[in-house]
Amino acid sequence: MKSPARWLTALAGAGLISIAVAVPALAHPLGNFTINHYSRVELVGNQARVLYVLDLAEIPTFQEKQRIADDSTYLGRQIETLSRGLALRVDGRPVPMTLADHSLQFLPGQGGLQTERLEISLVATSALSAGGHAAAYRDNNFQGRLGWKEIVVQASDGAQLAASSVPNTSVSQELRKYPQDMLTSPLNVTQATFRFIPGSAVATRSAPVLRTAIGGLRLVQDRFAALIAPKDLSLPLLGFSLLIAIVLGALHALSPGHGKAVMAGYLVGTRGGKRHALILGLTITITHTAGVFALGLVTLYASTLITPERLYPWLTLLSGVMILLIGATLILTRARAAFHGHSHEQGHQHEAPREALSRRNVIILGITGGLIPCPTALVVLLSALSLHRVAFGMLLILAYSIGLALVLSGIGIALASGGALVNRVRPRFSFLGIRRAATLIPVASAVVVAVAGVALTAQALSGLR
Repeated sequence: MKSPARWLTALAGAGLISIAVAVPALAHPLGNFTINHYSRVELVGNQARVLYVLDLAEIPTFQEKQRIADDSTYLGRQIETLSRGLALRVDGRPVPMTLADHSLQFLPGQGGLQTERLEISLVATSALSAGGHAAAYRDNNFQGRLGWKEIVVQASDGAQLAASSVPNTSVSQELRKYPQDMLTSPLNVTQATFRFIPGSAVATRSAPVLRTAIGGLRLVQDRFAALIAPKDLSLPLLGFSLLIAIVLGALHALSPGHGKAVMAGYLVGTRGGKRHALILGLTITITHTAGVFALGLVTLYASTLITPERLYPWLTLLSGVMILLIGATLILTRARAAFHGHSHEQGHQHEAPREALSRRNVIILGITGGLIPCPTALVVLLSALSLHRVAFGMLLILAYSIGLALVLSGIGIALASGGALVNRVRPRFSFLGIRRAATLIPVASAVVVAVAGVALTAQALSGLR
């Protein structure tokens, strides 16, 4: 049998691992929810122009296509609204712009869904006067939405750019190729200031005619989303796809998040058994999956009131605050129990009282840990609706959830076994210092829960700014 010191070292390592995985991975900055902006302000001779590009990811594209299909005038009104959201001012006065051209393209995305690329070309209605000018440009569209936001300013045909707060070339190739080293901190430039001298003659270059076919680049193709898209669905392919979905769900459960740190902190040092671990893992998975369908309903029927990506920080905040409250409660109860046990060490061998582990508490904890749904599963759900494969999509999400449940339940059982081991080994410690350390293990695991709550709350608050 391993020595008590080695058991304490192993448990301490498990606690550190739990803290390390407490914060779920941040959403990809160019993920399925994003609306990405690019503006190219051009000074061509004595004329000002703006090329405005929007790159919509799969979920906002799905919503936009629905609106376009339901209303034949929607696209024209949307272009007019977007144009009004772009403000160019020279010497403090607004520069009236008119629409020169526009281009709308739908490009292949994840899971059989498409992405949208909308280009709008605007031209100033009057020429720029001679002499030096100070100018400012601002993009007011889709404020608060996640995505890449970039502005460049260029001068040609005799116009001279004296100074600018933004570069004159695009680092994203006009939203066609996002730089890999900036994906964790995407550009967020919505305004620019610059000084310039216009050319003395009328611009020799006409406004560019936007191309009708432009290649796109999707940085990440999700394997789970790809399962919904095959052209022919034979019975063997259906079975193989469901098996792959189970495997992918299991792998997804091993990624950061999903309440694993909370499970560790709650089950280690308590009398939680395998039944509690199974309930906890299944509750996290059911809540996780139910959130996908709830977000699907929001995407389909309530996107004009609130967008799915705006719900994520609020769900994260709710989950973080609940976990923080649970952690604080556990710290108080377990610290009180540890103190009670310490007070009986001299001349008594009474075991410190342990907290009750009811099924209701486990279910509440599972709901809290699974409150934040999986964006990839939402893509599969919307893809199934788009491709008229609703039954197949439901089966894939169910299989994915089964894989998630298997791994989370297995982790919970392992953690519960570790908790039972702690309870068996702790009374056998003969040295007072080791005994005190063993008594504090449940308190330390409660701190893990509180740390997970603090991390989630901080992440949510940063997303709400």
